[in-house]
Amino acid sequence: MMTFGRDDIRRQLDLEDESRALGSSRYRASRPLPWRTDTATVEEEAELPPGRQLLKQTIKPLSTALYEWVERIRNGGAGRRPGGFNLLSQVKPDEAAYLIARIAVNAAANRLTATATAFQISNALIDHIEMLNLKRANKKGYKGLEAKLKKGAKRRSAIRDIMEKEGAKVDFSEADKLQAGMRAIELLCDSTTLFTLDTMKVGRGETFVLRPTEACSTWLEKQHARCEILEPIHLPMVVRPRRWRTPFWGGYLTKRPGLRLVKQWAAPYHSELRYVDMPEVYAAVNAVQETPWRINRRVLDVMREVWDQGGSLGGLPRRDDLPMPTRPEDIETNELARAAWKREAAKVYERNNQALSKRLAFSQRLWIADKFRDETAIYFPHELDFRGRIYPIPIGGPHPQADDSGKGLLEFANGMPLGDAGGWWLAVHIANLFGVDKVSFQDRIDWVFANTNAILDSADDPLDGERFWTKADSPYCALAACFEWAGYMREGATFVSHIPVALDGSNSGLQHFSAMLRDPVGARAVNLLPVDKPQDVYSEVAKLALEAALAANDNEAQPWKLKGVSRKIAKRPTMTYCYSATRYGMQDMVLQTLKELDKEAQEEGKPPYLEGADNYAAANWLSFVLWDAIGETVNAASGAMAWLRAAAKVAAKAGQPIWWTTPVGLPVLQAYRKVTGQRLDVHYQGRRLQLQIAKDTDKLDANGQTNGIAPNFVHSNDAAHLMATVNACVRAGITDLAVIHDSFGTHAANANRLSLILRETFIAQYTPDVLARFRDELVAQLPPEVAAELPELPPMGDLDLEVLRDAEYMFA
Repeated sequence: MMTFGRDDIRRQLDLEDESRALGSSRYRASRPLPWRTDTATVEEEAELPPGRQLLKQTIKPLSTALYEWVERIRNGGAGRRPGGFNLLSQVKPDEAAYLIARIAVNAAANRLTATATAFQISNALIDHIEMLNLKRANKKGYKGLEAKLKKGAKRRSAIRDIMEKEGAKVDFSEADKLQAGMRAIELLCDSTTLFTLDTMKVGRGETFVLRPTEACSTWLEKQHARCEILEPIHLPMVVRPRRWRTPFWGGYLTKRPGLRLVKQWAAPYHSELRYVDMPEVYAAVNAVQETPWRINRRVLDVMREVWDQGGSLGGLPRRDDLPMPTRPEDIETNELARAAWKREAAKVYERNNQALSKRLAFSQRLWIADKFRDETAIYFPHELDFRGRIYPIPIGGPHPQADDSGKGLLEFANGMPLGDAGGWWLAVHIANLFGVDKVSFQDRIDWVFANTNAILDSADDPLDGERFWTKADSPYCALAACFEWAGYMREGATFVSHIPVALDGSNSGLQHFSAMLRDPVGARAVNLLPVDKPQDVYSEVAKLALEAALAANDNEAQPWKLKGVSRKIAKRPTMTYCYSATRYGMQDMVLQTLKELDKEAQEEGKPPYLEGADNYAAANWLSFVLWDAIGETVNAASGAMAWLRAAAKVAAKAGQPIWWTTPVGLPVLQAYRKVTGQRLDVHYQGRRLQLQIAKDTDKLDANGQTNGIAPNFVHSNDAAHLMATVNACVRAGITDLAVIHDSFGTHAANANRLSLILRETFIAQYTPDVLARFRDELVAQLPPEVAAELPELPPMGDLDLEVLRDAEYMFA
């Protein structure tokens, strides 16, 4: 184990200071400087947490003030109505209040004059009225415009032309607009005490500006200061993290506001957790965060070169925007050419817009990798979600649970000779990374040896060679493995390996449900039984769905008869089934997969996947079939989920949250609260905003409790299995670990032992009846008359858990 001196501790403390400073800088850059002129956009203050909170405080009193003002004038007889009435009376008070408040928050942050603010308010109200008029006059045209506006494809002048053409346009004079806007500001100031009109010198004269009141300004600054503290850019550590010994301090050396072992909003939970004896939980989290890592410099060098050359290769985002299509020379006179160019330009604009956030995130990842590239060891402090699932805290750069490029940039700081079995497991790992994971271990190894020349070419010349590594499902992890395979080919069993070899579960949720109910049918589908080659539950479900399609006479089944039901289409619904996926949800998943397949086909110049059939109708039909096929394949899991939902429903009737204890001793609290508030549907700056001004209540959300229990219970059990496995590994001398919920990685030389430990801990966890223990805990929480309503537990099957000991494809 590495030792650290005073200088190392000082460096770490400096890094934590830098982390907070970076977070503060990022937060400040995202908003105007407090109540001063700034180059930031006028939207930003209302988009930040304090601004959103201010909106919530403003909308209700302003809405009431607007309603009372309009009604007072309406009921005042036929006399002359004050300026601003005709405009303000055409918008629902709560919708008008949202628009006025949003503009006011932004205007105050940017010190806009009262006149400019008044016109902004009136124009926003007019835009909203016109969009509602268009919706009534031409619903299809409204939806089309809404979709285009989401992509930013229409200018304001073009929108005005559409409104005029559709008869949706409304006309107000400049005087009307100024009077309406000023009346709105007056009502805002009178009803909220949060804003005030003040004078500001302009040249030799004065003008009115909208400002926050002193109390409001002080409150906002305190909230912004709090946000700065709460949003550090977490960085890896250069010393071992502080061990978690209490729920309130661990990981980083300096204590941070809001950073606790378990991310759970309920304060009483943390108060109780302080007194819970859970040594297995603390030991597992500490073992994971004490794994020393380092930057894989060879992968970083390749990634940096790819990025410098424009990105894209191996799944990286593009570094620069795609070029816009060339404008036709006759664009002004050729209407067809102009329309075609606009369609293509809109597509490019949308793709560039989508790529921006990915580009920024990847730039941050590279910056952090460069910053730590020369460290002999770095560490990732970890925390738990409320179910006990373990997550790294610093996730802005490379980390052990990142996507391919983030994981590919890391390797264990400690190396280990491959030994006799390590080369075998390294080959299995490489095959898995290339998607060759539905065949036996021996077939995977044979595939690697058959492709060794291409693998070595990738290691020797990643960018100027054949680039075989880019064909992998996980290209940069595959590149790291290619480098190691080349070392193994040179040095044999003595080669010192640094990359984690991952053993992944086969649909983890179904594995856990099948084991807890001793279901032999489900167990076979998800590789809990000894087999010659791995079973694939996704392919089995796809097969059953195709059989149903071939036997059906429905028109909607025709596309599936012709095209077949692929594994890819069945995968998402099957994967999410035990996490309370609904039949409607499955329909959306099939639609999304069809959209992806159609996009791939378009890029290759091929027809759509279902060759012109109605995707929606086809997906709707298939969702029913998939639902039945999955239930048939894993019937016991269906029974367990149904029982959990029924039990949660009973508890919710009593207004009781649910708590249970995981097999490693972590208490889990599920307490979804009802949310009340106004629902608003407004149009602002060309966008449709569907909002809920929400407020949590003390009442339980019965639907949330019922829908959440199955995924939360099974996630708490897979988290417990992970912790038990980590602790068993440490006892066996395996201390370099890379874990992601149902994926377990270690040195290739230790993979044999890890595989056996995974099965042993799984058997140990489910030898007791975990569902009965959950029921017993629930009975203890409920009044006797309510507990009596709990349904009988689902029946147990006859699976002998001891057979799992020989199920080598259970984690593979």
